Amino acid sequence: MDLRKFRPQGGNDITQYCPPLCFELAGQKLELQMDNGYDILLNFIDGKSMEWSWIGATPAFEPWMAHGKSPKKEAYECLKGDDTTYLVSYVCANIEPRVNHVWVIDMEKMLVTRVFCAVGKNPRWPLLITPEVDFGCIKQPGVEYKAYPRHGFSGDMIGNVVQWRYGSELSTVHAYYDPYFYRITYPLDNTTAASKKTSENMNTMVNALPSSDEPINYIKIKDGLYLTVQTESYMEKIRGAAAGFRSDTFCFLENFKRVSFIGRGFGTMTNRENGKEINSPIHIMIGTYGNIIDQTKDPFWEKFTTDPNPYLVN
Repeated sequence: MDLRKFRPQGGNDITQYCPPLCFELAGQKLELQMDNGYDILLNFIDGKSMEWSWIGATPAFEPWMAHGKSPKKEAYECLKGDDTTYLVSYVCANIEPRVNHVWVIDMEKMLVTRVFCAVGKNPRWPLLITPEVDFGCIKQPGVEYKAYPRHGFSGDMIGNVVQWRYGSELSTVHAYYDPYFYRITYPLDNTTAASKKTSENMNTMVNALPSSDEPINYIKIKDGLYLTVQTESYMEKIRGAAAGFRSDTFCFLENFKRVSFIGRGFGTMTNRENGKEINSPIHIMIGTYGNIIDQTKDPFWEKFTTDPNPYLVN
């Protein structure tokens, strides 16, 4: 019997090891005091629907932001990074080009990190995504507002190489070698012919670039728990539609006490149908298990982490 038929998505794709969605935020209202000065109310109506709206001043620097003047209803998905930390993601309804909000809600420290991703802001590369990160806190009754402490950008992860397994037929290796960049490769140690073929195809795509370096933000949420925001930027600028995946941005909440992560992918997939390019939206929730690689046992990893970044001036 093929047990894959019991999976809702079917097959062994990137979502195979994703844990069940979390519905614990249902019924809660959170006032978020953000460091950019524009506060937001998140109202989790139930386990699948929520509303967001600006509290007080409304940002005028992005046209789509006006949608939050009155409560804006969204369909959201939530996963847990640990017992008290939630990652919430939704694509704003009825807004084109598309906009995605990600919230990391830390109930232990009552802090929050948000990532706004918008398609269509760059006229040269219309599908390119540039994530915007901001930090804040959750308002508490009777607690005076303070500008610190906060989640924040961190170099703790630099120097590590980690293999992440998304399913039985897909894994990647991430080299966290630089404060602003990471590298990726697709290992050939999978157990099936299909999985090895997938890795070979993905490596062929990556090897068409000068290097696999792509921009990343490393954000410390708490001890052992980090948010990484990774964007397929050079892939989009150089390969474009030939790559298929178009500037996908990944927000991964990486738990190094468990060596696992949960997160979401947001972007565009381009396919060719009847000679035409068809762009399809991507918004998926992802989960993995991993292992931290001992770089001393294989000289490949030293080269992988020390080669110069060709996208930067010498």
